[in-house]
Amino acid sequence: MEYRIEIRRIRDLLDDKKYLTNINMQRKYIYSHEQAKFLLDSIQKKIPIPAIYLWDNCNDTYDVIDGKQRITVMRLYNNPNYFPGLHYNFFIDHMETAEFENYEVPVIVCKGVYEEKIATFKRINTTAVALKEFEIYNALYQGSFVEELGNWGATLSPIEELFFGKSMRGENCIKALKLYTENVEDYIRHNRNQSFVNGLKGKIDTLLNITLKIFGDYKTDYYILAKIVLENIGNEPLIKSWVLNKEKIISLFNLYNNNGELKIAPSKESFYKEILNCYNCTGLDSRRFFTPETKQNLYINLKNGFTKGKKICPCCNKEFSFNEFEIDHIIPWSRGGKTSNNNAQLLCKSCNSSKSNK
Repeated sequence: MEYRIEIRRIRDLLDDKKYLTNINMQRKYIYSHEQAKFLLDSIQKKIPIPAIYLWDNCNDTYDVIDGKQRITVMRLYNNPNYFPGLHYNFFIDHMETAEFENYEVPVIVCKGVYEEKIATFKRINTTAVALKEFEIYNALYQGSFVEELGNWGATLSPIEELFFGKSMRGENCIKALKLYTENVEDYIRHNRNQSFVNGLKGKIDTLLNITLKIFGDYKTDYYILAKIVLENIGNEPLIKSWVLNKEKIISLFNLYNNNGELKIAPSKESFYKEILNCYNCTGLDSRRFFTPETKQNLYINLKNGFTKGKKICPCCNKEFSFNEFEIDHIIPWSRGGKTSNNNAQLLCKSCNSSKSNK
């Protein structure tokens, strides 16, 4: 059902708790100052604005499933101190109170079973400004876990921000969860009624403390390093070894960071792991990765295959195209092998993988 309603009536219904905007389905106020002014300018010029979508709860109350941002701007225009401790003034001139309050907003009312409510919400919010991943889960899986997780993400300490970043829309929450699960949605759904504060947060705190104990002086890539620590957190002898040798490890990290090798590494995470596996080796070459030109020259010198454009892998004698070959240290880099042309060979990906550190 669609109808139009004056701003003054919307305000009264909000005050009477007939229209509800504080449900988790709606994100926090995120409009920029310019977005708010643009909306108010439309009202002043009597230009139509997008409809507000309500869900009929069939108990004389309605959830606002789309339009909270617009409603919040209207309330802030009426009362610049609507948010405690903050003051908003949009400087919209020549709009009289009656003119503003009599403006009619299009309203669409929907109703049905809960699954239809979710489907309507998702459809609306994928055709406008898309919700962030966390905001979607916050809407679908309301409960103590996602509420506490969201509050944590909005108020991270400076140390936590080094790992997960600063965000008011939950990107850092998703980043934290991805340390512990490949399927964030399933994780949130299964834990929706659990306490984040009394559960997962303790594990995160422990992980951050251990990571800082080892890599605190490195001051970069803390999230990647935390992921590596988490994979090995049950291996106490290894963790203790990293703590005891942290100066040597960070010295190597700084070497390959400063000389650009980390930037050209196919995977920073894999390269960090490689360094952590061989920090006690002597004579590591300061260069780790071969140039594309070296690979091209090695490919030219391979024996031609029977198929046009393919060459023979010297290890398995099968045919492969250029992109199916990988450049390999004959004497492994982690065992002191140099990153030089006379220590380089091309192998197919399978043979290179099986050769490993041999």
